[in-house]
Order: sequence, then structure tokens, then C-alpha cells
Amino acid sequence: MTRFFVRTAALTIAVATLAVFTAAAKDDEIEEGVDYWRTPANGSTFTFPAGDVEHLCHKAADPSWDHKISLKGVPAKGSDWDSAVSRITDAEFHHGSNTASTRVHFKSLSLASSAPSTTPCGSLDWTARLAKGMQPITKMTITRDADKKGGLFHADLKLRVEFRATKSGTRVGSLFYDVKLGDPPAGTAWSYGANHRFRAGMDANNNCIQVLRDKLGNYPPGSQHFYFISDLIAKGDCKRQG
Repeated sequence: MTRFFVRTAALTIAVATLAVFTAAAKDDEIEEGVDYWRTPANGSTFTFPAGDVEHLCHKAADPSWDHKISLKGVPAKGSDWDSAVSRITDAEFHHGSNTASTRVHFKSLSLASSAPSTTPCGSLDWTARLAKGMQPITKMTITRDADKKGGLFHADLKLRVEFRATKSGTRVGSLFYDVKLGDPPAGTAWSYGANHRFRAGMDANNNCIQVLRDKLGNYPPGSQHFYFISDLIAKGDCKRQG
């Protein structure tokens, strides 16, 4: 029997933002578009509230296990990305202002457990997908420096996720959560690339590794939530920093 729960929870995700950008934009506008993410193995963790998993097999809450699973990205068919976030409106810098905003929401999510988890319900495999229905829409604020070459952005993402459990290929049930992916108070760097394209996670000097370190520095020890532009490094577009 499938069991359903709706809770608010925190999902820790390490993601690699792919070099897929919007078309060239006007000087005072960042056009709407989609940012594609790649989640490495063991890059995401989720801790189930006590008793939720046990309820799938009609058992009492069991404190003898850590309730935690490790997740990895499962690329969409024909691609190398597993998650996508849509910027659904243009961000415009009105009347010379260096602050703009847009609305964002999750468009796609495809994660799976890195290995079966040992639970009171037995050995379970998990998938994480967006729950059916509308996903929450949140605000992304973009600020740019005086030279207008880049700046910082802030986005507190929210999403509704279905965690589906299977045992030996047979569905056990689903757990539903309202998840928050918070952004650090300092924000994340961005800059314009060739043809005035928006580049999330990379500063105007093509430094993305340092941006990653700065972002991690704003999170508590053990947190793995970050943006990382791996293919730009592979192409040599991102400076390596010792």
C-alpha cells in the first residue's frame, strides 16, 4: 500500500551547473531561460523524519538507523543533466538600477539512491522526482557591480518532491515533502560571458573554483550545497586556482 506524507524538510544537494545559457540579452536585461544541473554521486543527502519510512511497512518509529539516504543524479534521456530550474521571466535593470529580479521554479528533477538503504522495512531503493502538480515559484534577485560585468544572485529555491521506495523492483510506497534549498546570505557570483550571456557561478575574471570555495564558506560544516561549472573548467574557460 502506498503511503503519503507531506512534510517540510531540507535536502542537501551538490550540483554541477552545466554551460547551457540563454541567448544573448540586452545590456539592461537578462532573458528568461533554463539552468541545467548535474548532480554527482553522493552529492545529495536526505534525512527522513523519524517514523516516516517505518510507516510504509506499518512499523513503529525505530531509532536504531540514521534515516539518511545518499542520492545521485540520473541524467535525462539523451542528456548529461538530471535537474533543471527555469527562470520564467526576464530580469530587467530598470532606469540604470543595478538590481533586477526574476521568478524561478524547478522544471525537472531526477535522482536515485546511490546504494540500497538498510531500513526497518528492509533494503530499499529510492528515486526522487518532482511531485505532480505545480511547483512553488520563488524569487531570484540579481545585483550587478558598478562595472556591469557581473555581480551576485540570491535564490531560495523550494520544490515538492516524491521519494518513491522499491524493494527488489516492487513498489513499497511514496513519501512527499516540501523541500527548501537555501542560498547563503552572501549570494553566488555571476557574470556576463560571450555575447552577453548570463553565467551563474562564475565571476567576471572567469574564476569559478574560488566562487565555489566562497560559497561553501557560507555554509555550516558538512553542508554540500554548491554550484559548480564543471564543463567550463574542462574547456579551460574557468581559471584554476591553487
